[in-house]
Order: sequence, then C-alpha cells, then structure tokens
Amino acid sequence: MSDLMDHIVASATGGDSKKTFEEVMEMYSKMGYRQFELYTKGRGSALDISKGTDYYREIAKKYGMKYSSLHLNPVEADMGETLDYAVKCALFGEAIGINIVVFNTTLKGHYVEALRRFMKAVEGHNITPVIQIHEGRSIQTLEDVVEILDELKDPRVKVLHEVGSYHAIGVSWKKVCDTFGKRIALVHVKDMIGEENVPYGKGEVDIPALFAEMRKLGYNGDYVVELATKDRENTSRYIADAWQYIKNNCQ
Repeated sequence: MSDLMDHIVASATGGDSKKTFEEVMEMYSKMGYRQFELYTKGRGSALDISKGTDYYREIAKKYGMKYSSLHLNPVEADMGETLDYAVKCALFGEAIGINIVVFNTTLKGHYVEALRRFMKAVEGHNITPVIQIHEGRSIQTLEDVVEILDELKDPRVKVLHEVGSYHAIGVSWKKVCDTFGKRIALVHVKDMIGEENVPYGKGEVDIPALFAEMRKLGYNGDYVVELATKDRENTSRYIADAWQYIKNNCQ
C-alpha cells in the first residue's frame, strides 16, 4: 500500500465551511494534507466551474494538493436541469483528477432512475458514483443503500462508508464493512459520542480499528476527515489534530 497519509483528505466542514477555497487549500496543505474534497454547493469553498479547469489545476499545484472526491448537487424529481448539472460537474471533476463523486437526490423514490440516467450520461468516463447516507437527505439507512444496490444491479456504483452518520443511527462501522466489503470506494471518518461529533480520539468510534479493518478488506482508497463539532471556532485546530492522530495511531 502507498503511504497512508497520502490518502488522508481534508474537507471544509464545521466551522471551516464558510472559508474560501484558496483559504482552506493553503491552510490544510500547511497541516500536512495532500488531498481535498470538493462540494458543488453549501460551502465557501464550493466548486465554481465558471473558473475553468486550469484554475483548479493551478491552485492544486500551488499548494501541492490533489482532489479526492466531489459532492454533486442533489438531483430533483423532474431530473432535467439538476441532472444535467450533476453530469456537467462530474465531467469537470474528472478533468481535474476526480473520479469519485457522491451522488444524491432530493427523494429516495427517484434515486435509482436518476442514477441510471447519470451512469448512461457518463458512460466511458472514469467516474465512479458512491451512495451516501446522511441525516436530512434522501438515503438515511443501511437498508436503503442495500435496496438501491439490489435494484440497480450495476457493479460500477459503489458505497461511501459514512462512519459518523451510521454511528448516529446505531449502526457500527464494522457492520458497514461487513455488509459492503470491497464495494466501499470512499470513507468519511468522524469520531462520535452517540449522535454528537467530537474531536478524533475523544469519542466512541475505534478509529485505529476502522483503518485496520479497511486494510484487511484490501481498501487502498481515501479517508476524508470530517469535523462538525459544536465547538465550530476550533474546527481548524481539530482538523490539524486529526491528521496527527491518524499519523500516530492508524498506520
């Protein structure tokens, strides 16, 4: 396996979510991170495709960073413009080195059809969509993910191991690993106490054991550090501490 720390990804969550793209890229690169996860909306650092691919390549080069993954905009029930934009952003992401995209819809009922249309639109491209559960979104349980995968019957579609969201609903990270195994293509890591996100090493999630289990599965993908604690003012410090925690405890 390549150096684990090259697979540790920063994400502008919590108190850093309002900071600008260049601000977080510079800040996280100084902490040691070499990858960054992008969003298409809801962040000060959100993807702005009007800037063009050269801009994003230049910023990545400037700070010695790469882009790991991209959260697409949710596709609405009528598909239409929101599906077209999701495809456009995915292709833009591919052009700047991203092949993992987080796919979402506004309603579970049209998730499968929307994803089928998305897969048809990006056929032949190096783009892998992952299914994510998350509070307040259309897919909220492990059973939802299983149901969608069974209906899709498309091995190109993978799973995002959303450690914090699963823990919050009482599903252990180990059960997710056992259920999806090698179909996991991206891991979002949070430490938790019940439903509350806490700094790394302060909660109930055995993060070193999670990393060990993923290695046992043969996983060689990325781990996105997420921190959305109540103490939003110290998010940047917690993200820096998380990088050091993983370096000291998870290799």
